[in-house]
Amino acid sequence: MTLRTIPIDVSKLGLWLCASAPEVRTDPTTGVVRTDRDSGQPLYLVGVLVKVSGERRAYVLDVQVPGEPSGLEEGEPVTVSDLEAAPWERDGRSGVTYRATSIVPTPVPGAAKPQPAPAPESAPSGAGTPGRPNSKGGGS
Repeated sequence: MTLRTIPIDVSKLGLWLCASAPEVRTDPTTGVVRTDRDSGQPLYLVGVLVKVSGERRAYVLDVQVPGEPSGLEEGEPVTVSDLEAAPWERDGRSGVTYRATSIVPTPVPGAAKPQPAPAPESAPSGAGTPGRPNSKGGGS
């Protein structure tokens, strides 16, 4: 029996950032949207930048996740749940596919989302500029 998927200990990885926004995964030949075998939901690819704690290098992994992840913004921290690696080999090529059950934004302590600036109040019609008389010009 061979090991089909390898669970990844995410506690050994220090930094997780969304590197590219979610994109639906399609078959390159037919264009058909690929779906999760268990849930039937469409599969999405999310580019996730990962840094191993104590090392200089960082890596970008394309991680498959069932269902469209929401609230992910490029460059923002994310939390990846139940990450697995699945080695594959086909037609003389090989690689590793990464899968997770979810990818969600990580709340940053003390960081509040910027609020839109309030619209400037408009002066009522006929009101002049403070400190200036309300006149349309012309001499006195």
